[in-house]
Amino acid sequence: MIIAPEKVVALSYELSVSGSTAPKRTIETVDKDHPFYFLVGHSGLPEAFEQQLLGKSAGTSFDFTIDMMDAYGIIEQDAIMDIPSAIFTDASGKFDEENVTVGKYLYLEDENGQQHRGKVIGIATETVKMDFNHPLAGFDLHFTGQVELVRDAEASELSHGHAHGPDGHHHH
Repeated sequence: MIIAPEKVVALSYELSVSGSTAPKRTIETVDKDHPFYFLVGHSGLPEAFEQQLLGKSAGTSFDFTIDMMDAYGIIEQDAIMDIPSAIFTDASGKFDEENVTVGKYLYLEDENGQQHRGKVIGIATETVKMDFNHPLAGFDLHFTGQVELVRDAEASELSHGHAHGPDGHHHH
């Protein structure tokens, strides 16, 4: 059986990233004992990722790179913002220094009630500098690994729009 839309696929892989100024480094490893399951066409991953895997079968290895423009795009300067420190203070005006630290990811809500995940990259007296770019923006993605399994999706997986792992529901 080959990888095609609506099939469930399990992969073991190593993901490395590199950028124009960033040397290649491994950021994620998924071993074959705990593979990554996804439903083709519903993975939530860049389309180019699934395109690279179509037609492969279990036991096949892969090694491909997705250009940043086909992955999560370039780093948008507009997505780096100075947020007033006041929104990180409690009712008594105390700044939340426990949770608002450089390198930490926080969720902020915009005026439409949408949640946005941003990384704290600087703290000044009046503002907190946050980066709302996807963590992999600005990087080419390098995947090497093996297809562990390809099977037909079950009706429940198709209706839920995601794969269920070997033990039923696995929501990542």
